Amino acid sequence: MQAATITVEKAIAILQSLKAHRGYRYWPIADTESWVAVTARFASRISGHQQITDAYLLGLAIKENGVLVTFDRGLRYMAGHEFADNLLVLQ
Repeated sequence: MQAATITVEKAIAILQSLKAHRGYRYWPIADTESWVAVTARFASRISGHQQITDAYLLGLAIKENGVLVTFDRGLRYMAGHEFADNLLVLQ
């Protein structure tokens, strides 16, 4: 299977179109707590530096009572049972 090529302009257009969805909410990252504070509740399940961004996004979803949507099945361990409702892993 060949990977689809997407331009930056197309990606921006797709992201802009998502604003029209009924459940859309913007989470201002600049106003959030520090990475340490946002990830503290599941920090013991972070296994390496490759998970820094994923951990922050999951922590932000938890803080905002939202859902992080990902293809990364490894995030299930990080979320654990406690935060399973804040994670949707696509197949």
